Amino acid sequence: MLEVIENSALGVWVRESPSIFAYTLVLSLHAIGLAIVVGMNTVVALRVLGFAPGIPLASLRNIYAAIWFGFAINAFSGVLLFVASATNMGTMPAFWAKITLVALGMFAALRLKSRFLDDPGAMASAVAPIGARRLAWLSLGCWYLALIVGRLTGYPELVESWFGI
Repeated sequence: MLEVIENSALGVWVRESPSIFAYTLVLSLHAIGLAIVVGMNTVVALRVLGFAPGIPLASLRNIYAAIWFGFAINAFSGVLLFVASATNMGTMPAFWAKITLVALGMFAALRLKSRFLDDPGAMASAVAPIGARRLAWLSLGCWYLALIVGRLTGYPELVESWFGI
C-alpha cells in the first residue's frame, strides 16, 4: 500500500518535479506551519507558566485561531511530504513517534484551552492553576520533542545506529 501511495502521480510530482511548487514549496510550507504551531503554543505555554504577566490569560484564547491555521498548513504539507516518501516514512519509528508527539501536543493545547482558558473562573486570577501549568509543560515538551524527532526522520541511518531501530 505504501508503494502505491508513493508511486502515485502526486507522490512522483512532489518528489521528482523540478518545479519550485513541488517539493521546495511543500517543505517550505511545512516549516512555516511548524513555526506558527510551535511558536503560538510556546507563547500560550510560557504565559500560563508565568512569563509576561502583563498579558491577561484570557487573551490567549485568541491565539488558537493562528494555531489552527498553522496546523492546517502542516497537515496539508505533511500529507504531501508523506505521499512523496511513504515507503520510508511509513516504516520509520521516528516518524510515528513524531506523529504521536504532535497528537499529544494538540491534545495538551486544546485541553489547556477548554479546561482553563475558556473558563472565566479559572482565569479570574493572574496566575494559572497548577493543572494549567502542567498542561503547559506537557505542551512544550511534546512540541519541542516533535521538532527534534521530526528532524531525525531525515537521518534514518543515524537513528538506527543510535537506537538500533
